[in-house]
Amino acid sequence: MLVAAQDITPADVLLLGFPTIPLELVPEYVKLYNMCQDSVDGTYVAVRYGDNNYTTFKYNQCYQYVIDGNKAEMAVFCKSVTCYNNPNPDCTGGAIPPIPFPFPEKLVLVNTADFVQLLGQGATCQQNSLPAL
Repeated sequence: MLVAAQDITPADVLLLGFPTIPLELVPEYVKLYNMCQDSVDGTYVAVRYGDNNYTTFKYNQCYQYVIDGNKAEMAVFCKSVTCYNNPNPDCTGGAIPPIPFPFPEKLVLVNTADFVQLLGQGATCQQNSLPAL
């Protein structure tokens, strides 16, 4: 079932096959998913940094894991992508590991225990054709 971005509510997250996430994160998930869907062409993810800094990223744009000292705390993918982690915050230095990571549409990543820092400092992601969850 397709749902227009402006129509997504917390109930949709729970009833329409969106990923299973803790109930207290549902409002934030909805906010990020709608932000991503409402953005211009090529936007694949919306991210919250720190407590209240939000941004979106487009295909092939450097997705930094830390911006202005704030770590990426939660990310919601509104399109399927394949990403390569990079050792530097400007996404230079080659992929580490040199294996792409696929992320399906509707996926939510929550940065518990600062795991994002273990992956590298940033990522570049390209469009793919993985099905939605």
